[in-house]
Amino acid sequence: MLTRKEMDPSLQSCRLCGHKVAERLVLPHAKVVKCVNRNCRLMFSSPQLDSRELNAAYRRLYYPASDGSVAIYENTPEEILRQTFDEAHAKFGPLAGKTLLDFGCGVGRLCGIAREYGIQTRGIEPDACARQIAGKSGGLRVYANLDELRAAEPGARFEIITIWDVVEHLREPWKELQELSALLQPDGWLLLSTPNADSLRAFLERERWSDVTNPTHFYYFTRRSLRSALERSGFSAIDELRFPIRYPGHSIIRRIVNRGLWACGLQGQLLFIARPRMPEPARTSHSQSASVELAR
Repeated sequence: MLTRKEMDPSLQSCRLCGHKVAERLVLPHAKVVKCVNRNCRLMFSSPQLDSRELNAAYRRLYYPASDGSVAIYENTPEEILRQTFDEAHAKFGPLAGKTLLDFGCGVGRLCGIAREYGIQTRGIEPDACARQIAGKSGGLRVYANLDELRAAEPGARFEIITIWDVVEHLREPWKELQELSALLQPDGWLLLSTPNADSLRAFLERERWSDVTNPTHFYYFTRRSLRSALERSGFSAIDELRFPIRYPGHSIIRRIVNRGLWACGLQGQLLFIARPRMPEPARTSHSQSASVELAR
């Protein structure tokens, strides 16, 4: 357990809207606080792991060295990723030939599935071990961060940007989301997945919910707080992509229950799509209009 019992003073107000926060849960590694602003309600951990602790946690929980160790947190099953791309195909039309950037691509599984649909892929992955594995899978070009991408491919713009189970790991996610918005083509779209802090499981399990016990998760999003973060980051046309995911290995009864949870909005995962906000056209002042008329 961490010896840092008190909250980080810098995290005693909401990082998204600046309002006060109230303690919600007490975990072995941190407290979970919630913004009291009814239009925000963002939840986040305090204190958060520092960079050294975070790198060690990633190596232990996600990307263990090749010594026979097994990762505690597994990647999203490929079957679920295919269902998501099928749903995107139905909503946006053919995906073949489109360009995709996967922010936080891990070992490259999502990019591998995307290439099955004829999509051209790039990846961003800060973990060196995962990046090395991803780079060996189908020739995927992977960068350590957005600065490295911009240096290697100046002016690169993408039709699709995915951020799959990553936003909850970021220290200030709205900053990265804002950068990603600028990398989208005007008609492009963001596809974002994150655990649902308003899910039935989160409500029932509270301190035992796996997404709060994971020390690499800094934020716990609901529909409201995720929408707020996306709006602040320069996105518009924000919508939830809702369809009942068929989880591999689920029995018929579990699939029926899962459909019910999706219908009620209590499913375990949030899946949102958004488009970059278009700049407002410059307004012509009354005096400028009058000058133009006189010039005629």
